Order: sequence, then structure tokens, then C-alpha cells
Amino acid sequence: RPRRLNYVWGGIETNEFGTDEFIAYCKTIGAETYLATSLGTGTLDEAINWLEYTNLDTPTEYAHLRKQYGNPEPYQVKYWGIGNEVYGDWQVGHCSATEYAEKLRQYALFMKSIDPSIKVIAVGADNPEWDLTVLKHAGKIIDFISIHQYHGSENYYDTVAAVYYIEERLQLLESLIKHLKLDHVKIALDEWNVWYQVLPEKEMAEKGIVLLEEPYTLKDALFAAGVFCALHRKCDSVQMANLAQMVNALGMIKTNSQAMALTPIYHVFDLFVNHTGKTRLGMDISTDTYSIKAKSFFEGHISFQLDNVPYLDGSATYEENRNMLCLSLVNYYLDKNIDVKIDLSDFDVAENATCLELNSNDVMDGNDFENLNRVHVNTRKMAIPKKEFSIQLPSHSLTIVELPLRTSLK
Repeated sequence: RPRRLNYVWGGIETNEFGTDEFIAYCKTIGAETYLATSLGTGTLDEAINWLEYTNLDTPTEYAHLRKQYGNPEPYQVKYWGIGNEVYGDWQVGHCSATEYAEKLRQYALFMKSIDPSIKVIAVGADNPEWDLTVLKHAGKIIDFISIHQYHGSENYYDTVAAVYYIEERLQLLESLIKHLKLDHVKIALDEWNVWYQVLPEKEMAEKGIVLLEEPYTLKDALFAAGVFCALHRKCDSVQMANLAQMVNALGMIKTNSQAMALTPIYHVFDLFVNHTGKTRLGMDISTDTYSIKAKSFFEGHISFQLDNVPYLDGSATYEENRNMLCLSLVNYYLDKNIDVKIDLSDFDVAENATCLELNSNDVMDGNDFENLNRVHVNTRKMAIPKKEFSIQLPSHSLTIVELPLRTSLK
């Protein structure tokens, strides 16, 4: 395969990991493949050819090429993004909202004409003017509009409060969609993470390549836990969410040639993926709140002011396969343990539960190759004496409580 200069991120692009390898990787980890066409150096013809290669079983050049490479059955890639962040002047293919909306309409129209089963994700800018232009011009033919959110700060409360700024931005985008009566269009939060320490321009100047190996700590993990709680609340409209990225570059997993370090953000994903349910339930929370003026993202690029930011947040879900009620509880207090009263009067719970807790002595604690397990999950059994009980949540912690039910909710 040809080796090319990567003039955006620096270094050499070897093309060793291409379409077939990426799709195989997605299948291996049980993920749905999501591909994005290039609007910078790419063309509509290239997008159509790529779609033919992945999804069609026709007697044509690119479908035949896939078979020739040892993959006789179509991959059936469902999700297709049309461009990425082209509202920004850092992107190859930067353009106005009007220019993008017309390109989007054409790409979506012709790509869906050869495979009507695909779902198209439009570039959103977290900017009402841009988003309205795109939705008005192409809203009838797209399926998702994207929004990207990167946050983080050395300040603990600035970091965790950004959860509620994100929730406000998601609500704003949902309101624009509803205003235009485009009920079929859902939101894709297809890039989100903590990012404030590694500046791309500085790293490029110093190293000639952008690696973005951001270190992560417990405070960043509690931000991620809050995002999960917000996404549970917004799951009717936000039907795709993707951490960017997984390994090394802004990665929740860090690797070198000898070891792998699981960051605190990884542990949040482990807890929410494997210890919460697939059905959202209602949860009413009564808690103290605070107001904040915060700066976020690298060099404080994003600033926001919020009132009524909760010190306690959470979500309730039901896992049908295990007949399990799962409570996710985040204590955001920096230095205060809290006793939380839980009322399960509507549920027939068993007498024993499992409690999983992510915490550490300091919110700036993280895991690295010298200290792989500084921030980790502790698991314990707990008795549930009655349907109303109290649980103590340590300061700056995430707690998941798994409660077996005697009778199914279905």
C-alpha cells in the first residue's frame, strides 16, 4: 500500500490499517462501523465507490475488488458521516454552512440512492446559525446531526461542571430540530472527551507530529461519568455518542511496547457498559447545588456560566438479561462524604446487592505505566434491609449499585 505524508497531523500515513482492517476490528470488539467521507480532498465519486466497496453485491468494479481481497459478503456499513468539522478553518475543505449544506444534500441523496439502508450523519457546529442552515437545507434526507464537545481544566469543579454545559448544548440542538419538525433527525455526540493539556500546534512545532497523548485523572473520569448520566437523560434524542479516542491519542487506554495502562476514564466505561442496563428508568434526585463561572478546553477556549449545578447526580437503568436494577451515583463534592437516602418502593428488590466504587485519595490521581492501578474499582456486597435505605458515597466518587429484582419489570 502507498505510504503518504500526513500533512494534517504530521508523520507518515502507512495505510497499513485500512477499510478492511477497521471493519474487522469493529466486528471483533462488537462495535457498529461508522465511516466518514472526506469533503476536503475527496469527491462524491470516491464516496460512492467506497460505499459500493463496503455495502454492495453487484457485478461492478469496487464490489468485485472487495471480493478479490477475500471478503465475498458485503460489510453492510450502516453509519456514514459526510465530512468532519468543516465549519473550522483548521479543516481541509473548510466552507460556509450554505456551501456545506448543498454538498451534504448531494452526497446523502446519491449515496442513499444506491443503498437506502444507510444512515447519514451531518456535520453540526454547536452553533445555531450553522446548524439551522444545514437542517433547513438537508434535514429531510439526513438521519443525524453531529455535535462535538471537548472540555477539561486543572480546576476540579470547572471540569465536572462542564457536564451540564454539554447537557445545555444538547438541549439547544434538540430544540432546533423540534422547531423545524424534523423528528426523524437524531443527535450524534460523535466526539467527546477531556482535552486541555496537549496543544496540537505546539506539539507539531516541537515534534513534527501530533500525538495528543493527554494524561487522565480521577477528575476526568467523574466528568465522563456525568456525561453518561446526561446521555441517559437525553437518550430519546441523542442516539449516538462516541468517545474520541480509544487508544493513546486522547486515549482512555495507554500503551507502549511493554505495557497497557487503563486510565480512570476507561474504568468509567467499564462500569457503565458492563454494570448498567439498557433500559432507562426515571430517577428523581434532591441535592444541593452551586453556581460557577468556568473555563474549559485547552487555553480556556470555552467559557461558560451555570447555576444549579448538582453535587450529586445519577441515573437508574434496568438490565433485562440479569433482571437487575442498576443505580449510578456520582458524588461531585471534592472533600465531603454524603449519605444518600434511596427509595425503591416501586421495586421488588432482593435483600443483597453489589456495590462497585471508583475512587482514589486525590482527584488528580491517574494510572500510568509506573502505577497501573492507582485509580481502580472496589467491589463489595451490601445488604438491602428494606425498600428505603441509605448509602454513603465517598467524596469525588462514582458508585454503581446492582440490585437483583425478585420479579421482572417486563
